[in-house]
Amino acid sequence: MLTTDSIIALSILSLLFLIGVAYNDNSNTIARIQEGHARIFKTIPLANLVPKDVNTAGENITVSRPAVTQKQQQQTSEIVAAIIPYIMPSQQDLKSRQEHPVTGLKASQQDLKSRQEQPLAGFNTKGTINSLISTPRDKWIATGNWSMNANNGALTFFQTNMTWFNKSGNATHTHEFLNFRPTEGRITIQPGNTISLKGIMDVGTNHRVVWKNVDSAISVNNGKTITISLNDKQTNSHFAGQPILGIVSLITRCSDVPLQAMEVLPSCGQS
Repeated sequence: MLTTDSIIALSILSLLFLIGVAYNDNSNTIARIQEGHARIFKTIPLANLVPKDVNTAGENITVSRPAVTQKQQQQTSEIVAAIIPYIMPSQQDLKSRQEHPVTGLKASQQDLKSRQEQPLAGFNTKGTINSLISTPRDKWIATGNWSMNANNGALTFFQTNMTWFNKSGNATHTHEFLNFRPTEGRITIQPGNTISLKGIMDVGTNHRVVWKNVDSAISVNNGKTITISLNDKQTNSHFAGQPILGIVSLITRCSDVPLQAMEVLPSCGQS
């Protein structure tokens, strides 16, 4: 025997079920309906489903339908508020549908893994160092060369060799940048032949490593220039907080495996 409360609640549940089917075309719909159903019967005590003045032992029972009171209307509002979060699509669901308009479903972990495993175009690039650093005591001119290679999202080689001369030419020493280890994601060449890397590397002086694991950044800008920046404190302010500059003489995309859409590039082992 159902009271007005339960009749209203079940009617609302049926309506929201249809809404849920319309707006939630994924496997979470049934689970949300079941949770909402449980919330209804938590909201309405079981004893309220059968009026106290009705003899349930009788075979033929007729119960008049009472008018809906203000309290019952309030209870109905509370029921709707309790169920809607379980039925209507969440903001995350809506965002997922915008990101995947065809299926309306989130990408599975397997899909994401598959995308990450797709081969990326690498690059072979090299050039010269042509830089000037000003210190309180003198100005220093650098000349040298650099080269950097990457394959399928991983840096495979980076090295810079420089000779530094003071302005008067009566003092000289060398610096070497080597063992660069990127710290941010997979590496690829961006549109416009731009490459940006952050990581750590070792810094040598006169062919001896004197600073290890120095925080560094390398930027190849539009395939024309290179900027190498070092943490000033970790290198004893030797470079006066100024970047090392150079020129790009060669930059080519490469891959050791064929890419999508019938694209075949030179091997990354070639330079």
